Amino acid sequence: MRRVLAIGSVLILASIMGGGWLAAQSSSSSSAASSSSNSTPKFQPPEVVATADATYPINSVAFGTVVLEVHLDATGAIEDVKVARPVPSLTRQALEAIKQWRFNPATLGGKPVKSIVPVAFIFVRPDLYPRYGGSRPRP
Repeated sequence: MRRVLAIGSVLILASIMGGGWLAAQSSSSSSAASSSSNSTPKFQPPEVVATADATYPINSVAFGTVVLEVHLDATGAIEDVKVARPVPSLTRQALEAIKQWRFNPATLGGKPVKSIVPVAFIFVRPDLYPRYGGSRPRP
C-alpha cells in the first residue's frame, strides 16, 4: 500500500511493504511453528491512521528526501525512529512530524506484531517567484 500526500512544499510518501514481515516473523516463532505446513499465516501490514505535516523551514534553501525507518510495537505505537537518509537542514522537521503519526499495528495470523515502516518526506524548495513562473523577474 502506498500513500502520497502533497502538503505545501513537502510531499510525503509512506510505503508500507513486507519489511514488517521479518520483524513479525521473528516475534511470533511459536505461533508460526504451531501452524500447519500447508498454510502460512496471513500478514497484514500496519495501517497509517493519522499523519502530521512536515513544515519546510523558512530559512532553508535545501531540498531532498528524508527517509525514516519507523519501528512500531505490537500496539501500533512508535517504538523507535531511525534516519535512513538524512538531509541536514530538513531531517529535524521530518522527525518532529513522524512523532505525531498514528498507526494500527501489523498482524500475523490475526495477532498484532512488531513491524517496521519506511516513510519518505520529500522536501521541494518553495517557488520564490510564483507570479513570474518560478524565475526571477527582470528589472
